[in-house]
Amino acid sequence: MNNAEELYSLLKTVEISKIDISRSEFKLEDFRDKKAEYCKKSIEGNIRKLQNADLSKFPDRKRARELIDKISALYEEKKIQEIMPLAEELSKMGISQDAPKRKAGFIIPNLPEEIKDEVNADLRELEKCLENECFRSSIILCGRILETALHSRYFQITGRDILETSPGIGLGNIVAKLKELRFEFDPGISEQIHLINQVRIYSVHKKQNPFTPSKEQAQAIVLYTLDVVKRMF
Repeated sequence: MNNAEELYSLLKTVEISKIDISRSEFKLEDFRDKKAEYCKKSIEGNIRKLQNADLSKFPDRKRARELIDKISALYEEKKIQEIMPLAEELSKMGISQDAPKRKAGFIIPNLPEEIKDEVNADLRELEKCLENECFRSSIILCGRILETALHSRYFQITGRDILETSPGIGLGNIVAKLKELRFEFDPGISEQIHLINQVRIYSVHKKQNPFTPSKEQAQAIVLYTLDVVKRMF
């Protein structure tokens, strides 16, 4: 993924998840603030890289420069919505054929339409976290993806939004409620969910001895998360 494509992907994540990146300070213990700070820094980094990019890779260098300059100016004015169509146009302009192709990313087939965009946005961010060795953030995202899937499955069965009736409900309690509704988890899935949740809790909450997951632990949690969600739909 080149910088233009990544910028557009990040902006889509901000739009889909309704993230406010206009602030200058964030509470890092809050998941939503942590995600907002990550998106803001990543967007700014991609804009800087585009400003210094070798535009010879773009078929229309003049138009590419116009778009990059407009994007930079609009970002300074905090006009995020106005950047979206410009970033999309820039990402679709393409670069030279000899550019390296992006490796296949995380994919979860058969996601319900109502959560597909949100989960795919989190999966793209999850890839970036692993690539940049942000392992705690990777595990926090896994918990979010799993939570989104479990809430969706509960809604499919009951027609009720559990977040409205039980805000702040934990993953373990959602699993228990699904079992009460006779939803059959595949063998071992409940244990995988419990493990993901425990590692997520240690990664999110402040402890006397800070927990820093290893690369191998983060990769294992990602694989467990993808497996659980794929089996749920």
